[in-house]
Amino acid sequence: MSLNAERSYKMKLRDVENAFKYRRIPYPKRSVELIALLAISCTFFLFMHTNKLNSRLKEMEVKLQPSEFSALGLTGNHISGHDAGKHDDINTLHGTYNYLKSTGQLGDLTPRRLNNTAKAEMDRLFFTRCAKVGSESLMEFMEHLQDINNFQVDKYGVSKKTKRQLKPLAQAQTAGYVYNLDEGSVYIEHIPWIDFNEYNLPKPIFINLVRDPVERMISWYYYVRNSYRNAVYYRNNPLAPLKPTAWFKKSYNDCVRSGDPECQYVPLAVRDVEGNFKRQSIFFCGHDPDCLPFNSPLAIQIAKRRVESEYAVVGTWEETNITLTVLEHYIPRYFSRAKMIYHMYQKTLQNRNRNNRKPMVDEDVRAMVRRNFTHEYDFYYFCKQRLYTQYLALKQKELERLNYP
Repeated sequence: MSLNAERSYKMKLRDVENAFKYRRIPYPKRSVELIALLAISCTFFLFMHTNKLNSRLKEMEVKLQPSEFSALGLTGNHISGHDAGKHDDINTLHGTYNYLKSTGQLGDLTPRRLNNTAKAEMDRLFFTRCAKVGSESLMEFMEHLQDINNFQVDKYGVSKKTKRQLKPLAQAQTAGYVYNLDEGSVYIEHIPWIDFNEYNLPKPIFINLVRDPVERMISWYYYVRNSYRNAVYYRNNPLAPLKPTAWFKKSYNDCVRSGDPECQYVPLAVRDVEGNFKRQSIFFCGHDPDCLPFNSPLAIQIAKRRVESEYAVVGTWEETNITLTVLEHYIPRYFSRAKMIYHMYQKTLQNRNRNNRKPMVDEDVRAMVRRNFTHEYDFYYFCKQRLYTQYLALKQKELERLNYP
């Protein structure tokens, strides 16, 4: 084969290879449409399946979160009547519900009647924080809420030295400070309730928290023995006398059983051997001398009247979801979307006041101490019953829909 013939043959062979390599195989028009239809169908079914999974995930999240209705006893057993009466204690949500229903008061409940927010005469929120009730958690929580709900948390009161009661001049100065804050401000201080009208000033929205009285005392006992707190205290007060090592090591059980004056809670006492904030009611009673005797029936009645007429909400971290629900609906200016925001920071807030090193306290010791807090417990339960009532006023329609007995 000549050179030209061989070259011509190779070129023809390459042309044939290229023809097969780059050839286009025509598809029928209907086949193309079928493939497109299949692709669209797959995409649609994938979307539907993903959406369904997302909905189920949200349902599971709701189920896993603690529900307010769990405290009311809204489980299958209670709806069916099984174990009826198990939670009939009036100091529970379920018991409060049954009491209101049996006395004919449930049908008359409305949030409007129970909300003192409308009685406020200026747009300021005054948190007269009790000691050892988890007030730091609420303070931190409001700092998360302030940008969302457009208000400011003022911390001047947080750093002030705490006193059991104030003279009229000091009360007037505190009231004036709150009045001079910008609209939409929150003022926080360990301080009893102040009558703003007494000093010719408009009254703010009052809120507070309460806690089991004996748990407060146990918490305070170990709080003052906290090494970090004492390091800060002695750094700021270098000339203060040091407590003996035995004082730091003494347990609450031994303190109560040994009759140590620090752990003796004497009814009607005015002077205290150790400052321990045992009077939870004084934060609501106010600065009147009648508010000072410990576990006094008169002081408790004054405190109850203040709660009912002056405080928009008195909550408790022992009923977190109920407290947040009531705050959100009764004071929306400051607590709108409270439950949603709380669950975003729940772990941090719950650890804020937790003392994992606090030793166990024996039940007989708790019982001994509890006997001297009879009227303080009366006040504590009164605040919880009011909180439950405010909550039930919001949830009547849901209860009717569930055919709750």
